[in-house]
Amino acid sequence: YGPIPAHLARDIATDAVWRRLLVDPASGTLLDYGRTVYRPPAGLADVVRGRDVTCRTPGCRRNAATCELDHVTPWNTGGPTDEANLCTACTTHHHMKEHPGWQVVLHHDRRVEWITPTGHRYWTQPHDYRE
Repeated sequence: YGPIPAHLARDIATDAVWRRLLVDPASGTLLDYGRTVYRPPAGLADVVRGRDVTCRTPGCRRNAATCELDHVTPWNTGGPTDEANLCTACTTHHHMKEHPGWQVVLHHDRRVEWITPTGHRYWTQPHDYRE
């Protein structure tokens, strides 16, 4: 309650766990959990499902509410649990992505690029709510 001495502030700062927090300014939803959690918390899951609306595999129209949240860069290889590394994928397409030769890239504008084992490229866009 009030000012604390500098030596005590240094002790507190030394023992603290420092983390960057990326928050949606409109909703206050935390969008980046880094490597601290694997399973996206409800607020982050809602943001990703709201952005994607359906499975992000080209041609698949399965509703995002029934899809899995997929770490595009796998969590076990260093991928973070954040909005920039998550997309919705139905179970079938989530597992297909794990087969040899398949690649998935989530771009900065949130377009998802699927690259087949034969090198063909297909794109999906995040849902456009302006339509």
